[in-house]
Amino acid sequence: MIKRYGLASLATLLLSFQGLTGNAVAGSPVASQELVQEIEMLKSIVMDLNERLATAEETLQLSLEQQNKQGGHGQELQDELDDLDKRVSGTEEHSTLDKLNLSADLETRLNSLHMDAKGMPLSLQNGIMSMANGTPFTKAALAAFGPLPPPEDQDIDNNTIFDTRIRVDMKARPADSLSFVGRLSANKVFGDSSGVKWYNGGPNAVTMDGNVHSTGSDSAIRLERAFFTYFDDISGIPYHFSIGRRPALDGAPSEFSNASTVGGSPMAHGINWQFDGASLGFNLAETTGIEGSDFKICWGNGFESGAGSGNSYSFSSSSDVNDMQFAGWIANLYENDKTKVTNMYAHAFDVTDGFTGLVVMPFTMSGMDMNGDGRYDSFSMAANTGGYISRTEPTANIGDIDIVTLLGQSEYKDIGFFADMALSHTRPSGISMSPLMQFFGTDGLLNSNGEQFDRTGYSIWAGLKAPVSWTEGTIGFEYNWGSQYWLGFTGGEDNIAGSKLATRGSVYEIFYNQPFVDNKLVLSVGAQYYDYDYSGSGSPMGDPVKISELTSLDAFMPVVDTMWNYYVNLAYRW
Repeated sequence: MIKRYGLASLATLLLSFQGLTGNAVAGSPVASQELVQEIEMLKSIVMDLNERLATAEETLQLSLEQQNKQGGHGQELQDELDDLDKRVSGTEEHSTLDKLNLSADLETRLNSLHMDAKGMPLSLQNGIMSMANGTPFTKAALAAFGPLPPPEDQDIDNNTIFDTRIRVDMKARPADSLSFVGRLSANKVFGDSSGVKWYNGGPNAVTMDGNVHSTGSDSAIRLERAFFTYFDDISGIPYHFSIGRRPALDGAPSEFSNASTVGGSPMAHGINWQFDGASLGFNLAETTGIEGSDFKICWGNGFESGAGSGNSYSFSSSSDVNDMQFAGWIANLYENDKTKVTNMYAHAFDVTDGFTGLVVMPFTMSGMDMNGDGRYDSFSMAANTGGYISRTEPTANIGDIDIVTLLGQSEYKDIGFFADMALSHTRPSGISMSPLMQFFGTDGLLNSNGEQFDRTGYSIWAGLKAPVSWTEGTIGFEYNWGSQYWLGFTGGEDNIAGSKLATRGSVYEIFYNQPFVDNKLVLSVGAQYYDYDYSGSGSPMGDPVKISELTSLDAFMPVVDTMWNYYVNLAYRW
């Protein structure tokens, strides 16, 4: 008899398709709708195959009857039909497993920013900039201005700023043991396609590899992630190996407030920064008997210094700037449908005093080391009156960083909540050779003016949300706090106001998410209040200064004290 393709085949095909669904949440309206569509498509495939085989069976039967009448045998036709069956089955498998699935995420956002900042008085700034004529000067020259006045209070507002982010995801599973994931993205501010920003003193003013997908600027489509994963097992323990551009943005629990699924692998509290690298993970649930437990070893390259990198010293035999790399682990200690507990540890080796990037500086600065001690004795400034673009690159390795996070997330009677704790520890081992950083004193890893002290920082992040039954939406609240020496790699956070998780101080956020069109369209409204305690949030350079103790030199570029960020986001996901 000829093989028929019925419910068993349909189930097999469905399981194959389910492997391509990525991060869809089980039981959600979006996942259910996609599942229904996949089932309908597979039903169509099965019906077509059965019709074709039924026709072939009728042909065989007629041929057998004809040959029997002629005293012949039907073995030759049977062999041909078996070959046809194999080719049809191969076509079915190819259609199911070798397909590249595409999905889109389009989000348009309106932000309203209102900042209270501290800034250097304009008269003093003009006096310092008057030295920007190429004539060498020393720090002692600042004494000519007399005692520095305190910084002035400044109001900086932007009532409306729009941006649009698009992400196109690609997924494929050509075999049970192999998968591919890719993502192309662009993030554009309305009315701006320059791609390069004017330097405002913040770390995200520089367009770098780690933040280019998150800080809106131009309309260029860039590769946000691309990696393959190989699956196998060792002595019955399932494992997977993956290499490529990592899914390092929007990790748990950042999905809590933006009505999405978990977008990245590292915990967002410690790492929300795009990078390239590899991972090796083990599924330990059956071995340990702990539901959902797994352990993943990770490696990444944050900066490439050598030949082929394009840096000014890449072909210099005397350069002592090393690659910046890091390694660590992500451990799911427990996870079920409602609760998960996750630990992450990362160690950054040979941290550099910056990354390769592009920026427009208001001035350029050079330095001269008279005695070769690694400290500049005099400086020269030149105003960038032409608005020329600068290519930044690290000048030195300044130490190592350890980051540890522990996340607990669950729900009780439809009320979701989480608590996330983080610790950072820095060990400086060098100073920046940037004349700008030495002039302003921010020349060490969380140290200033050549000091080399270890620093330990802490951060907490917690959230609560509940459904609104009469609207089918959700309302929630989040709070995070960071200490004076808290430092994480969170500059890739997709927030035009700046990374809230980098804050050395407190951030309060209230939000409401309203789904439409079967969750394919989500409207989010909310407000964030930033209350900074110390300067330099998110930057590894310099000893953070208490906002109330800032000098005018500390505030040469405005330092934000408090900020309101009101936002309205409309996200299309399909």
